[in-house]
Amino acid sequence: MAQDTPSWFRELDHTADTGIEVWADGLAVLFERAAWGLFAIITDPESVVPREAMAFTVEAPDVQALLVRWLSELNYEHITKHWVFSRFAVQQLSEQQLQALAWGEPIDPKRHPIYTEVKAITYHGLILQHQNGQWYARIIFDL
Repeated sequence: MAQDTPSWFRELDHTADTGIEVWADGLAVLFERAAWGLFAIITDPESVVPREAMAFTVEAPDVQALLVRWLSELNYEHITKHWVFSRFAVQQLSEQQLQALAWGEPIDPKRHPIYTEVKAITYHGLILQHQNGQWYARIIFDL
């Protein structure tokens, strides 16, 4: 993981998996930070140049499922098209739909260290809540 870890992010140790915790003042920012956290597990986001934007529209029955689906879509692009991302912008967010952009580039093994492969974003131990004026998420990844 990168040396300069933001204060709003923490990696969790979890048996046979790994996880992240993310905090934000708004839900859209939380979704952006969770995406950044996913790629901080996969590679060093500092090494990824946000060269091209990729658009995402994701739907799910509720906001927790929307978070899992959003991260799953990003991971799918990483696994199938060999892309890494370092910048994210949620453009529209409702309880059941997200429209966002992710900026990144194809993997360059000379510049992008791949720490691990995320097989799935899980519902196990998933927390998404608003308390004390702040959003919090805990997400576990199956490695």
